[in-house]
Amino acid sequence: MPDEQGQDRIAIVGMGIRLPGAGRDLDRFWHNVENGVEAMTFFERDQLLSWGVPEEAVDHPDFVPARSVLDDYDRFDGRLFGYSPQDSVLMDPQQRVLLECAWGALEHAGYAPIAPDGNRIAVHVGTGLNVYLLDILWPNARAVKSAGGLQLLISSDKDYAATRIAYKLNLQGTAFTVQTACSTSLVAVHLAVQSLLTYEADVALAGAATVAPPTRRGHLHEPGGIFSSDGRCRTFDSSAQGTVAADGAGVLVLKRLEDAVRDNDTIHAVIAGTAATNDGARKAGYTAPGPEGQAAAIRSALAVAGVDPDTIGLIEAHGTGTILGDPIEVSALRSVFGTDRGDTPPCALGALKSIMGHLDTAAGVVGLIKTVLALRHRTIPPVARFTEANPALELEKSVFYVPTTATEWPAIDGVRRAGVSSFGIGGTNAHVVVEEAPPKVRTGRRRRPISELILVSAKTEQAATESLTRVNDFIAETPPEDLADVAFTLRTGRVQFPWRGFLIRTPDEDLKPLRPVRRASAQAAERGVAYFFSSGGRLPGSPHTYNVDPHFRRIVDQGYAEVRARVDHPDHDTRERAGRFALALAWIDTLRRRGVRPVAMVGQGAGAVASACGAGVLSFADGIDLAMRRPPSGVPLAAPEVPLYGRDGTPITTGQATDLDYWAARFDESHDQEYAPPAIDPAPAAWLEIGTQVLPHPDVEPPPMSNGLDKMLGTVGLLWEMGIGDPWDEQLDLGRGRLPVPGYPFTPTRHYLDIPTAAKERHL
Repeated sequence: MPDEQGQDRIAIVGMGIRLPGAGRDLDRFWHNVENGVEAMTFFERDQLLSWGVPEEAVDHPDFVPARSVLDDYDRFDGRLFGYSPQDSVLMDPQQRVLLECAWGALEHAGYAPIAPDGNRIAVHVGTGLNVYLLDILWPNARAVKSAGGLQLLISSDKDYAATRIAYKLNLQGTAFTVQTACSTSLVAVHLAVQSLLTYEADVALAGAATVAPPTRRGHLHEPGGIFSSDGRCRTFDSSAQGTVAADGAGVLVLKRLEDAVRDNDTIHAVIAGTAATNDGARKAGYTAPGPEGQAAAIRSALAVAGVDPDTIGLIEAHGTGTILGDPIEVSALRSVFGTDRGDTPPCALGALKSIMGHLDTAAGVVGLIKTVLALRHRTIPPVARFTEANPALELEKSVFYVPTTATEWPAIDGVRRAGVSSFGIGGTNAHVVVEEAPPKVRTGRRRRPISELILVSAKTEQAATESLTRVNDFIAETPPEDLADVAFTLRTGRVQFPWRGFLIRTPDEDLKPLRPVRRASAQAAERGVAYFFSSGGRLPGSPHTYNVDPHFRRIVDQGYAEVRARVDHPDHDTRERAGRFALALAWIDTLRRRGVRPVAMVGQGAGAVASACGAGVLSFADGIDLAMRRPPSGVPLAAPEVPLYGRDGTPITTGQATDLDYWAARFDESHDQEYAPPAIDPAPAAWLEIGTQVLPHPDVEPPPMSNGLDKMLGTVGLLWEMGIGDPWDEQLDLGRGRLPVPGYPFTPTRHYLDIPTAAKERHL
């Protein structure tokens, strides 16, 4: 029995889809589910013939020209994954879709889709039959000859579906291709859960894809068979005659629940238990469903979860809508759930196939994603086109009902739970028990909302521009208390590409116009940024930063505390020197915490001494002593860790750097209000002027900002655009969590061979 901390529970932290009528959009998918919007498409005769569907098939009286299809089935963002157009066109489109879904699911979870070395991220995925190879590629003799045998095999065979994802995304856990026909993706979920529970992996991806070429758009209806006579699936209905084929894919990102809670992940739902069984020979035939095996899978999953069947409010059924399949499935459910649950609300039946048809290998995971969305929205979705129950279901003798409209999902014993079934032709059955996510509990201290630096990047200028626009629209609707999480997610949960853009979101100000994106430069990154300390500006300098940034405030306060520890009533000049010295060090620390480290420093007055302290030459206390005209501690000075220069650009020698008198004299030098950075060798890619505020001197003007914190953030953003910047200090991210924010805007282009004449001669 699981304990209260969620031991043996698995969190669903990310989801990625490619579905008919919804594309990659989870919200749009839920809208379609909630409103029973069908995704089936019906095709014209001329379309089918042009795609290579044989004329004798199209004109057959039992031919049904229907399928649920993806709009961009022939397109792929090969450039993102480093594939040439030639390699992209050879690859099984199912594996291309899976690769993009895996990327999207990891981003949805808030994790960079190209993982760092040392990760233990597992991949369990499967695909349908590679009909693209059979119908399109193989008959194209020129393409086959050009590709060569090994490359054609690697591009086409199912064996490489999981390892391709692992290779391209640098996922270093186990990578298993799973194949159990229609139950493939839910079995993949089951195996991914096992890998997490046995600590073989810390994160696991699970899912599948089924995508067929246009040559397979339509089917021949056979009475009593799996495919419907009119191109619609009426699951559980008295008029049900089968289902419709569908293309699509889904991928989940899973973590142990305790890990997800610890890491402040967004938990969409919790997997309480999973199970898989096989019918063996306990059925009428190899392709027939087996009620004993189905019931065993459901019963085992409930036992693993430690869940009473009476607490299940929804069963997302396999639901093929066939004359034979639906009654057998409900019979298996009835054997587990019984015929009465007293005053407990009845259990709803769900059927994704009623709006989308049969996704084959991807059916189970997409059914699970549908159920997760239902839990999140606390809504029981309808079964589309249901009018009257098939009498053979005997629903009146069960605890089940078929919803015809979306209704509020009542909690049972304080929680909402569901079961998801998927049964493969041949006999492999899988069932998952899933429950709503626990209330989110923040770890670490939460601060009040402040301005946040929002970073985006992409591989192309077009994609970066689109990404910046999408993120800007997203944060316009983001509550101020979530801005820190959005900024954290985009900064740590994305791959950093060369085309970059940023914006500053201030909780109490309107969004500012977007600036053009820029391309980062490897040369700029190598040359880095230098600081020059002007000691300019009026104290206190940046009161807003002082008020909202505790690390900044600590250093400024330390400066004045050091002065008060030495004298009760310091004069104005002493306070001025010590204040400017401490403020300069506070800015050095603030920039360092945000990944900015100088390659050189130049300064005048108090700023010069601050540069020496920042370079590790003398201590903070020594700097305060010098500001107060007192003899320092006597500890020998160290050689600078960062090259230091005089105000005229002359390098400061080691002898000068380790001479206390040299630094004491710097406090007395006159301040040039028009001070500009000198020429030094090697020249940095950019200069930052540090006075009471931080001002950049790159080749692009910073956006107009109203306070010192925002100006500093804008400076960090400008440097990041140029390619300058390291990871931020983890202390700044304490208490922050990962949120689903806009992901990479794929820019797919067509990578698909034309249908050869030979393909048009084949038969369905």
